[in-house]
Amino acid sequence: MNTPARVTICGGGVAAVEALLALREMLALRPHIDLVAPNRSFVYQPMAVAEPFGLATTQLFGLAEMADELGAELHVGSLELVDSNERCMVLADGTRLPYDAAIVAVGARRCVWLQGAMPFGGAEDTATFTDLLERLERGEVSRIAFAAPQGTSWTLPLYELALLTASRLAERHITGVALTVITPEADPLAMFGATASRVLRGELSDRGIHLRVGASAQTLTSGRLELSSGEAVEVDEVVALPLLEGPRVQGLPCDPDGFTLIDDHCMVTGLEDVYAAGDGTSFPIKQGGIASQQADVAAEAIVARLGASLKPSVFQPLLRAMLLTGIGPTYLRAGVGGGAQTGDVATNALWWPPTKIAGRYLGPYLAHTSLLGSGTSLKDRPPSPRAPGALQENHREARELALVLADADARDGDYRSALSWLEVIERLDGVLPAGYVEKRETWETLAGK
Repeated sequence: MNTPARVTICGGGVAAVEALLALREMLALRPHIDLVAPNRSFVYQPMAVAEPFGLATTQLFGLAEMADELGAELHVGSLELVDSNERCMVLADGTRLPYDAAIVAVGARRCVWLQGAMPFGGAEDTATFTDLLERLERGEVSRIAFAAPQGTSWTLPLYELALLTASRLAERHITGVALTVITPEADPLAMFGATASRVLRGELSDRGIHLRVGASAQTLTSGRLELSSGEAVEVDEVVALPLLEGPRVQGLPCDPDGFTLIDDHCMVTGLEDVYAAGDGTSFPIKQGGIASQQADVAAEAIVARLGASLKPSVFQPLLRAMLLTGIGPTYLRAGVGGGAQTGDVATNALWWPPTKIAGRYLGPYLAHTSLLGSGTSLKDRPPSPRAPGALQENHREARELALVLADADARDGDYRSALSWLEVIERLDGVLPAGYVEKRETWETLAGK
């Protein structure tokens, strides 16, 4: 870095935290970094689908502690305007933060699109879904549809909710329940390729989940859900993923839906030294792993402009996803673009650490597998040549052994070791077995954590 500099990151989600981690990793000399976030906690949203089932808890990370560790100054507030002429970020309270470079990662707005449906957009909706599960078990509802809006790009949580619900019913020997997934996709998770779609179709069929592809819900009236295909589904409840709208940040060019326009280096179209990353950009796929990749590209471009000998990367999105099925996770990976999609499908982890959000720096940072500055980051792995059946059996044996050892250590009073075994299970499955979330909380208290 040739001269002192100020970098401003606006946002409190995946892209913002990944950008902060990337800048601190790549820059030997530390510029002043302002982190502007409307919230005081970074919410790890992907595990929200598992929380109503008692398989995980939504993790919160204090942004003040994170900023302090990484040498950034936290400003709790909302971005109001990007003044590119004066080269400053204007917050809603009037605060003006000058910048030499900036990354806008403010996310998208979640909107209700189907009146009468139960929204599920993340951690804030887990309580209402938990109540739905309780009503389902009491026999008060027996027909549930899971619906995605027309034009949505990321439907994986929809399938997770349906599969986890089916597993919950099977565990409790509840029958006579009709579960239906309604998606505008031509095939389920088609962006991961034909193999992934075929595997997911098989999973849904095996659990008795009905699938309606190429359709979206139109109206919900008196237990009747009208579809765009002209069909109708009789339902007691509909769980709907949110419709996303762009943030329409003043001073930033956007498309008709309000999403910020960016180029291949994630630089905002027509502006100098202003970049954007995450769900608020015009890139159509709204997913945490994609957001982290955009943040890395933007950070590299900034580092290069600040004088580092680095050739900045071009944004070449690679989709990675851990699909929670209620039995064991399925790992999916595929490149984006270039015609027909082909990808990898495996029951063993395709990247390490195998976190839900595969961020180059965020994954290792949250998983505590490496310290910042160690040079360790996200690593991809080739698909295993072993048969899926053998992998699943090995997976099951490893899980059962880890549970036995965790319980044994807890009985012996070695709660820290017991907690370590639960971390092993989370690496294997992404979630904990039923009842072990409560055990972990008890063991953490006894261990003094």
